[in-house]
Amino acid sequence: MKFKFLLATLTLALTTTVMAQSADEAIAAAKAAQKEASSLGFEWRDMAKTIKKAEKAAKDGKEKKAIKLANKIADQIIAIRAQAKLAETAGPTF
Repeated sequence: MKFKFLLATLTLALTTTVMAQSADEAIAAAKAAQKEASSLGFEWRDMAKTIKKAEKAAKDGKEKKAIKLANKIADQIIAIRAQAKLAETAGPTF
């Protein structure tokens, strides 16, 4: 049952993901995703590092690379939401 819920959540989330058109939009979306992940208590290890790489790429004029990196973070929020939802019911089953 949990697997079906997770699969449904991921499918719905993937179909509603919007890709940014510019590096600034993508980085802003990534920062918002990072903030939400932090508020859920599930900020993943490399989120901040990847955002910094995206900002550097944008500064260096590598727009496509910056968008790709930032969208990677923005897309991770989908899995983080599912992780947080499953964590609500996690625990030993006796």
